[in-house]
Amino acid sequence: MNFAVIGHPISHSLSPVMHHANFKSLGLDYSYIALDIHPNHFHHIRDIMAEREIDGFNVTIPFKTAIIDYLDEVDDLALKMGAVNTVKIVDGKWTGYNTDATGFIESLPPKEYSHVLLIGAGGASRAIAQGFAAKGADVTVANRSPERLADWPFEVHKITLDDIERFADRADLLINTTPVGMTGFEDEVLYDFKSVHPDAVVADIIYTPSMTPFLKLADRLELTTVNGLGMFINQGAQSFEIWTGLEADRTAMTECVKNYL
Repeated sequence: MNFAVIGHPISHSLSPVMHHANFKSLGLDYSYIALDIHPNHFHHIRDIMAEREIDGFNVTIPFKTAIIDYLDEVDDLALKMGAVNTVKIVDGKWTGYNTDATGFIESLPPKEYSHVLLIGAGGASRAIAQGFAAKGADVTVANRSPERLADWPFEVHKITLDDIERFADRADLLINTTPVGMTGFEDEVLYDFKSVHPDAVVADIIYTPSMTPFLKLADRLELTTVNGLGMFINQGAQSFEIWTGLEADRTAMTECVKNYL
């Protein structure tokens, strides 16, 4: 079977490394590649996948919402989130799923998160926000342009980055879901933690580098930090299970990525 991850840019992705470690551990002769798809060419996505005989693929920035228009069916949970990160292809039928929210929530320290503040309004943010909203949490999303939140299919508090101070002191979980801090985007921090609650958990969905400027600043303030590695492993494992019906070797996946990093 052949699998892939699509995005733009995509050279930073360790998905091929992680999935091949899982394939090797399970004795499977499968392939997994990273495909950089320029947004101008995205409308050819079905032809691109057919040409490469792809059986399933992951979707990352900036295509998690755009991919929905090319699917034959969308899982109910992904439909509620308005974002897809996993596509399964069977006999030419494309079905979309989302493993971001469950993958992220599983990576957190086990506690109740009542007030969640997310920075960014991309596909991962939509998924994670909906995941917490479904659990009854009070969810606030800060973005440079709150208008980008207008079509979200569920309710959240919508604020600008300038308004974070008014919400940060009651947040027990603060999450960066933007590419800021990722390799190639290291020169900016979107929040200075002036008002954050001392018991808050600070998370970043980025896993490379393992300590983004966002997390380094939180760590200096002795806040509990979580990077995106756990989410990355969990969502990847769940994607594999959707594609194949087999249980992924998460230990092999984690060890391989950690060694690589």
